[in-house]
Amino acid sequence: MKNLLILLIGCNLLLSCQSKKQDLKTNIETYYYSNLRDCRVSIEKMSTLSQKDSLIIAFDEGRQSLKKIEGIMCFYSFRTYKMLNSPNLPEVEEFDNADKTLQATGFQVIEELLFADEIDVKGIHEQCKQMIMTIDLELGNNKITVFQPYHLLWSIRDELIRITSLGISGFDSPVYLNSLEESVYALQGIQDLLDQNQFLFQDQIILERWNEELDNAKQTLKKSPSFDRFDRYYFIKNHIHHLMGLWVTTTNDWEVEFPFDQKVNYDALSLFHPQTFNTNSFMSRNSVKYNEQLVNLGQQLFHDKSLSGNNKMSCATCHDPQKAFTDGRKLSITNKGKDNKRNAPTLMYAGLQASQFYDARQSNLETQIKAVVDNKDEFDHHMNGVIEAIQKNDVYVKELQKYYKKVDSYAVRNSLAMFIHSLSPFQSKFDKAISNIGEDLSEEEVEGFNLFMGKAKCGTCHFAPIFNGTVPPHYTHSELEVLGVPREVRWKGAMIDQDQGRYDVSKAKEKMFAFKTPTVRNITLTAPYMHNGVYNTLDEVIQFYNGGGGHGIGISLENQTLPTDSLQLTTTEIENLKLFLGSLTDSNFM
Repeated sequence: MKNLLILLIGCNLLLSCQSKKQDLKTNIETYYYSNLRDCRVSIEKMSTLSQKDSLIIAFDEGRQSLKKIEGIMCFYSFRTYKMLNSPNLPEVEEFDNADKTLQATGFQVIEELLFADEIDVKGIHEQCKQMIMTIDLELGNNKITVFQPYHLLWSIRDELIRITSLGISGFDSPVYLNSLEESVYALQGIQDLLDQNQFLFQDQIILERWNEELDNAKQTLKKSPSFDRFDRYYFIKNHIHHLMGLWVTTTNDWEVEFPFDQKVNYDALSLFHPQTFNTNSFMSRNSVKYNEQLVNLGQQLFHDKSLSGNNKMSCATCHDPQKAFTDGRKLSITNKGKDNKRNAPTLMYAGLQASQFYDARQSNLETQIKAVVDNKDEFDHHMNGVIEAIQKNDVYVKELQKYYKKVDSYAVRNSLAMFIHSLSPFQSKFDKAISNIGEDLSEEEVEGFNLFMGKAKCGTCHFAPIFNGTVPPHYTHSELEVLGVPREVRWKGAMIDQDQGRYDVSKAKEKMFAFKTPTVRNITLTAPYMHNGVYNTLDEVIQFYNGGGGHGIGISLENQTLPTDSLQLTTTEIENLKLFLGSLTDSNFM
């Protein structure tokens, strides 16, 4: 009898667990498709309207519905999301399909047509037709078959990061600048999903805290007098980071076991902390696990000139640790003492990039290292020669044998890469202040950050928290931009620098003069600036951007991706922006 009772209890628990999982999936489906249908209704309404005011109302309604399910859609159907809300830039297929260009569709395209000097009603209606087709395909064909509690948690945290890095910067509302209101709806979507699935909480007080924190965050967004004057520093420090803490608490309450690691650690309480990112997730697929012993070995190899063909050049030749891993030169130096083709970028935070070199021609640090070894102007060597030099050093061999099956090319390159992966400390004044573990920023530095993420539009390409072009929240792709960088400093009648950038790699004409977006961390130490070192000071760099990039100095490029309008930054705003950039200097360089 006792055994039968235990069996019945076990069966009830199993059925209860299965029921909860089924309820979660059903709740997610219902919420997702309901808002998607609402979005479709708004788009269909737009397709019948011609007056700007009426179009804006319908546009807002559609965007609000999309934002409420943004996290779920990006998690389950990212391709659909891209078709509904991509930047208004052509998507270029490279290499064998270099002539193939896919034009953007969706809300951001409509936004530019809607807020142009002369409204393009026909173009808006054409976009609406395409979007309706996309939604109909999603409604008819893409069913949510499985949804676990950890899927919901993933989508929620991704959305918190997306709001921080892309939402409040105006990334997907570059003309209308309605990002703050839309972020309210993104947070509302999180709140709705948690409320509808409150049975997942063992401790209902945690859900109450979610509702309180989300309500507070929404109120802060609503209270802002304008997009430009929104205090993003306060919002991230006092709302987003609190919500990240609640997210961690919730993972424990739900007793979730994640099936694999992600780029952001599951216990991260801040986006700007040494423990935010999971280093192993950024390393190449075959890499051994990150460890300090290999970091130390990689550091020795980094400074070893015997790895180059003429025994006169090491990695540190162009990436000097005393200069934030740059060389202070306009163009890096060749092994013959002449100018190389490009400026040497910092290696700080290079391990958090999804591609390497200014033209993004290598996908990871290991292949980048081989490219440097092979380059006739750099190491002018070959990996077999490097291995021979390594094998003459008993210390190197002994250390490598501890972690690799054999001392070969990959072992050497992986250990060097390990050292570069260690160069992401997140130890600046800004990081400590916004993570609430150090002295606060000055009012001017806070204003500089708010400008960076708002009016100055820096944060729409240099994404927080790494402040480079690696796109949050998944960090699997690094953006390239066409800025129109001149060959010399001229503020009128300038000529484009002849380095063709990504075009030389892909042969896609839309990538002519496209370069990867580097980090601005430690930027006060890494002059001169741009891929060709054309600008010697931050004042010159900001003047270039403030005027609309190449367009503002007389360079006409059909494919410039940087907005061509002036930012209209005041002298005080420029000084505050520079103060913020100075706060991004890591403490080990102070």
